Amino acid sequence: MNSKLYKIGFFVLLAINIGLVALFVFRPKPPIREKGAREQISKKLALTEAQEKQFGEMVATHRKAVRALINEERTLVQSYFEQLSATASVEERQVLLQQIMKLKEDKIVLTYNHFEELKSLCNEEQLAKFDEVMADVIPRLVNASNRLTTRKRPE
Repeated sequence: MNSKLYKIGFFVLLAINIGLVALFVFRPKPPIREKGAREQISKKLALTEAQEKQFGEMVATHRKAVRALINEERTLVQSYFEQLSATASVEERQVLLQQIMKLKEDKIVLTYNHFEELKSLCNEEQLAKFDEVMADVIPRLVNASNRLTTRKRPE
């Protein structure tokens, strides 16, 4: 009986191992990661080396500023919701909410100015492509995705 049980167990484990190997060998290949937004913008606008250098500096400055605003916003949002367990007045909540909204406004203005600065770097040929680039960038800025925009709402 034990010998028969060991044989069955062996073949079950062998089948599982073969299945796992087949799964790893024949699985679909992961998609190649798309280039980042900076590279795509640079490529579409065909930036020169000098423009690329300036654009890289602009991107670094923009990212640093946005990161600082996001961190500050997180802190304020956390403080806002921590007021649920504390006894905070309506005025205190309103002040925090206004500060959060101000940070959101600052992020939008900062990003707008960033793209305005990029536009000022462009020559005539690049300006012709700028609207096309912005049409690609805007959905990313507003976190739009195909999944959300193509789904029909229940009626």
